[in-house]
Amino acid sequence: MNDNSIKNPDRRRFAVAGLALGGAALVSRSALASTTPAAPSAAQSSGPIVLHGVSPRLTIHILDTFHGQAAVGLRVDFSSIENGRPVPIRSVTINPNGRSDEPLLIGDTYREGNYEVLLHVDDYFAMKQARLPQPGFLSKVPVRFQVRNTAERIHLPIQFSPWNYTYYRGS
Repeated sequence: MNDNSIKNPDRRRFAVAGLALGGAALVSRSALASTTPAAPSAAQSSGPIVLHGVSPRLTIHILDTFHGQAAVGLRVDFSSIENGRPVPIRSVTINPNGRSDEPLLIGDTYREGNYEVLLHVDDYFAMKQARLPQPGFLSKVPVRFQVRNTAERIHLPIQFSPWNYTYYRGS
C-alpha cells in the first residue's frame, strides 16, 4: 500500500462501506421496532385542541408567500357544500393580520358539515399589481374540508403564491 492510497482512499471502498453502515443501521432499527411496540407520539395520541372556556370556532389565516406577507385585501367566499355544490354563506376580506375580522363559524353557526373557502387569487394579484407571466396559472383556489366534531376548534392556515397553494388543519 502506498502513501497516496492513504491520503485519497478508494472512492468505491468508501461508498460500499457507507452503504453497509447505513444498511446495518436500518436493519437494527427495524429489529428494535419489531421487538418493542412504539408508543404513539403526542400528536398521534391526541386529537385537536379543545380550548376550555373558548367557544369552538372555525378561523382562517392566509399568507401570500409571493410577497412574503399577510394576504391583506384578499377576497374569500365561504360556502357550505350541499349535494356537491357550494351554497354561499358569506364573503370576507382578509385583514392586515391575515385573518377574517370574525370567525367563519362560531356559536350556533358552527355545525358539522362540508365547507369550502374560495380564494380569489387572480383578483388579489391584479389588485397588488404583481408583475406575473400572462396568462396566470392560478385563478380561484377552492379549499374543501369537513367539520365532524363541533367541540373542537378548527383553524385553517393557507399559504399561496401565483403558482401554488398549501393548507392544513390547525387548532
